Amino acid sequence: MANFRGRLSPGQRRVAYDSLGKYSELQQQQQQQRGGGSGDAHRPWAAGSPEGWAHLADYWRTLGAVLASEPGRACDASGDEAVALQERALWDLLALFFLQAQQAQQGLVAHDLARWLRTNAAVVAAGCRAAGHPLPPALVGELREAALPEAHPGYWPCLQRLVCLGWVAEAIDLLGLHSAWLRWEGDISNTADGDPGTAAQVAALEAATLLLRRMPAMETSIAGTAGSATAVGEGREFTSLSEFIAYRRTWQGEALAVLRDAALWQQCSRVAPETGEGLRAALSILAGDESAISAAVKGWVELLVAQLLHMYPSVKPQAELKQLVQRCYSAAGEGRADDFSQLLAVLLEACCDSDAQTVVRACSGFPCSDWFMAHAPLLLAAHPMGASVLGRELAHLGGDQVEFYTLDYAAALMAQAASWQAASWQVAAAYLAWCPVHGRAALESLLGALPLTASDPRLAAKGIAVCRRHGLDRLAEDIQARQGVLSWHSGLLGAALDWLSHASDSRRINAVLAPLAAAVSPVPAALPRAIATAVPEQQEGEARDVERVLSALRPALQSTPSGSANLALLRVHRLLLGGPSSEGSTDPDQPSGGGIGGAGRECNPDAVVSQRLEQAVEELRRLPAALRDTCLPLVCTTLAAHPPGQLAEQDVLQLLAWLQGAEERLGLAAAKGSAPASSSTQQVRHLQQTVGLARLALARSLAASHMA
Repeated sequence: MANFRGRLSPGQRRVAYDSLGKYSELQQQQQQQRGGGSGDAHRPWAAGSPEGWAHLADYWRTLGAVLASEPGRACDASGDEAVALQERALWDLLALFFLQAQQAQQGLVAHDLARWLRTNAAVVAAGCRAAGHPLPPALVGELREAALPEAHPGYWPCLQRLVCLGWVAEAIDLLGLHSAWLRWEGDISNTADGDPGTAAQVAALEAATLLLRRMPAMETSIAGTAGSATAVGEGREFTSLSEFIAYRRTWQGEALAVLRDAALWQQCSRVAPETGEGLRAALSILAGDESAISAAVKGWVELLVAQLLHMYPSVKPQAELKQLVQRCYSAAGEGRADDFSQLLAVLLEACCDSDAQTVVRACSGFPCSDWFMAHAPLLLAAHPMGASVLGRELAHLGGDQVEFYTLDYAAALMAQAASWQAASWQVAAAYLAWCPVHGRAALESLLGALPLTASDPRLAAKGIAVCRRHGLDRLAEDIQARQGVLSWHSGLLGAALDWLSHASDSRRINAVLAPLAAAVSPVPAALPRAIATAVPEQQEGEARDVERVLSALRPALQSTPSGSANLALLRVHRLLLGGPSSEGSTDPDQPSGGGIGGAGRECNPDAVVSQRLEQAVEELRRLPAALRDTCLPLVCTTLAAHPPGQLAEQDVLQLLAWLQGAEERLGLAAAKGSAPASSSTQQVRHLQQTVGLARLALARSLAASHMA
């Protein structure tokens, strides 16, 4: 995985996407445990309570499984898969010392390290150039096909190496492949006593097998760790340190007793010297012989585990383990170790001291991937010493180290989002949300850079969902406004109104509707002529044009919030000329075309007409005076044809006051015999007649309301 500054490979994407859910879940659980707000989101959280420890243990297991590849491919993994396996080994190692150690009752580490090596044997063996997997599948296949497996050059070295590492079940299986077992069964069936040489071999094999089956082991320090007792094969497991030491002393004495049986080994070596030598080496390992152990293992890590199992099983990390690591590393020779093996040495020494800072520095310099550096600090912070170091504010950053590496990982993910088609930018946003100091600003920068397009609003919808998920309502409105402007400029007025309505952007809604408003209403300077020349045929044609446009925009206009003057203007025209009103109609399914003032159209019921007039008056109140005056031709014509008694007294009085003010503003109330310079006397008379008819209709409505 390295530091994925190029394009994410499929394996890297799998790790990034699969780990996000558990990471977010742990952060939420920690936040709830602390009872803090978002400002506490990355404060390191030691596993001081059983519940907190359980959450962290689940986090470790889940992300470890994400890093692990198919078990059958571990031996031949390469590229990103091999790097993921390396990080899996580091992940488990850090958990062993910073998380699991807090639950260990005895404080022992020997068998836990043996189980760790068993899980990560392939990648650890690759760290030693001269070593391969302790039990190569190819070798197992050859041994099962061989007539004399013990004669194979790899049989005894493999057996002794397995015994060193505590792989008891596998070692017993190899012993079971020895041909002496078959020969002994044949000899017993044909003779009374069988061949003495074969009998000696079988006796030695039985002794070695019995000792392996009874090999003592301490119980694992964490519930649910892969293997428990079976992690080292078979054997006998103990929870009490004193019982373990007493049993082990007796068990090793039995191994020494078998080794001192000179007659057995003399008879065995006489007929099968390789078998005698190989079994004695295996038993010497069980007895804790350092030279036999050193000869059998490959690499310093295997040497360390073998010495812990067979020589120093009661070593504790805070005492002798660090010195033992240094001694084994030196004994194996530094020149034979690659960078990963050297990193393991540094980490083990730092883990012995619970030195989280050295661990972080070593992993960063290896280098481990940005993913690992963002997730591992939460494991280190599970230990009190790790939490105290990682929670320290960095003077040059303003946040702590946990946030520093989380930001670095998010930046790496953001670098992958050049096409914005992959989900890596959404993963980056999720991590930025948990950075209390710089995360919000970085998240706003990321979402502000979304390359929105009018033709495909899906990216905008995803960005808005991210904003809502993390409480960034203002930023969500900004994205909606940007998408609305793009739709507007592309001629998608309905989509533009919908996006801008969700953003509550009345200013832009007003601008979007301005051309349409100008098309349905004359400018104030042209009002006298428009009023003077208004005829039913002209209004009917206008009604059809307005109806066609407004009907297409009806869904958007229905959802658009009030606040736009142009929207109110269009709603007035819709109510007085069009079909069903844009909102609040008593009959929304009524066919269009039955406007209040329309000629030659089907009349609406009185209740619907009254309701539309009331809505139109309400919309007129929202208009500024100049824009309200542009509705004068339509309103005057409509009122003249309006039956009395359909408007409330308050609405009638407001309309009368508006007509009077409009006459004064537009020069329609000049003295008799004079006319505006731009109008003929005939136009003024027509104008006065139209306004007079409107006044008369309002007066009748006022009288009807008084008589009711």
